[in-house]
Amino acid sequence: MKNHLKNIALIAIGSLLILSNSSCNKTALLDKTPITSLDNTKALVTEADYTALTSSAYQPFQWQVGPYTVFPVMFQDIRADNCVSQWASYWVPGAVFDDFTQIKPNDPSVFGYWQKWYTVISRANTALNFVKSFNGFTTAGLQQRLIGEAEFLRAFAYFELVRNWGGVPLITQYIGSTTDQIVYPRSSVAAIYAQIQSDAAAAAAVLPVSYTGADLGRATQGAALTLLAKVNLYLQNYSATVNYCQQVIALNTYSLETNFANNWSLSNEYGKESIFEIGYQSGLATSGYSNEGSVSYEFFGFLGAGTGAYGNLVPREGLIEMYDSTDTRKDATFILPTTILPDLAPGAVLAETNLYQYFWTVPAALQSEACTRKFYIPQSVALALPNLGSSPLNEKVYRYADVLLMLAEASVMGGGGNGQSALDQIRARAGLTSIPLTLQNVKDERRKELATEGWDRFSDLVRWGDAAATLAFKNFTTGRDELLPIPQSEIDLVGSADLPQNPGY
Repeated sequence: MKNHLKNIALIAIGSLLILSNSSCNKTALLDKTPITSLDNTKALVTEADYTALTSSAYQPFQWQVGPYTVFPVMFQDIRADNCVSQWASYWVPGAVFDDFTQIKPNDPSVFGYWQKWYTVISRANTALNFVKSFNGFTTAGLQQRLIGEAEFLRAFAYFELVRNWGGVPLITQYIGSTTDQIVYPRSSVAAIYAQIQSDAAAAAAVLPVSYTGADLGRATQGAALTLLAKVNLYLQNYSATVNYCQQVIALNTYSLETNFANNWSLSNEYGKESIFEIGYQSGLATSGYSNEGSVSYEFFGFLGAGTGAYGNLVPREGLIEMYDSTDTRKDATFILPTTILPDLAPGAVLAETNLYQYFWTVPAALQSEACTRKFYIPQSVALALPNLGSSPLNEKVYRYADVLLMLAEASVMGGGGNGQSALDQIRARAGLTSIPLTLQNVKDERRKELATEGWDRFSDLVRWGDAAATLAFKNFTTGRDELLPIPQSEIDLVGSADLPQNPGY
């Protein structure tokens, strides 16, 4: 998918507006019926055009910085108790999520995150509209596959919206004309979840189990089933969660990497544990929201010894202390003063030392001397990039480990299945012995396994009912801070009657 994304012919609304008369006569130009619909007859002609149109719905997943700062890790790990924003006076967008009283309806990152997922939805709706109506497909199964991809992406985007904002406007129609409905009221949480499940189930029925070559990274049956498992876990439908997890396992496509750290190796992307990940590639300059190369390394990577990263994501000491000294995930998750980092400088290997120096600049109040490691790339790779905002390291979204942990949790909650075996597999891969299958043990393993990846921690605390107690030190207010504020600019645009603000804002 890395190369495929590079070649996306992003079909925007403006490119579909085709003028049918090239005359320079002023009267001829002005004496026209207003254009109120889109003409796609010249922009969408071949299978490749429709494939590119569907691919455009993946591109916002790459959005990290640009007009707004929308790293998922801000909304999950920093907003929770895993990480803290370093250099608060410098990196204001991240610092806001360290204190719930600072999250406001006019926050640019909140608006950017909202826009990110609604852009996915808009592009998915556009793809569904045109792909379904095109009769020129010659490649067997391609039309249904593209429909399934768009349905999965729309479901994923609505899942991000509902767990961050609650009930949101539900838009499933392509908006292609000025006469179409363009203002939609907030739908209920139940309606959003029903749409997610409908889309994800439809996608799972038609998507392939795997891809090869340039199509690596596209949505698969396993990704759709994993989303269904996650949604049902949030809805406390534990039997359904176990069922979907078992369906993923039964595909016989995924397994745990023997070495936990291999999940973040440049030589092992789209590996056997990866169910869905965001593809990036090197050698591409970035601008605005055209982040074909990830900027996570530049923002969150190890700061020190000329690496060029900012170190804006500092793991909290409480997270680091959760790991046993023999837990192999610890070294793969954190860079500590004693961490051996190969290739830190050309031809050099720094062994156990404090020469990194960065760690001694962390404010004492944070009581942490660490960096995150899952965004780290060797300096030899970094030095070869056109800029540090174009890291080729992919971003993991769904891993097989998450499926095992969801199965274990749902099993504890009465959903059936062999939750103990699932938990044991996670522990054994980390070099640890078996522990009893209890909810608290599953919670702890889930935190350690997925820490700093940016997709689960805050939402896990909320759905467990643990957010108020765990995040009291960050001024969490029950009844308000479980959700983000609706962006004020959106309310101003459509009106508070259709888009009322969330409580407490």
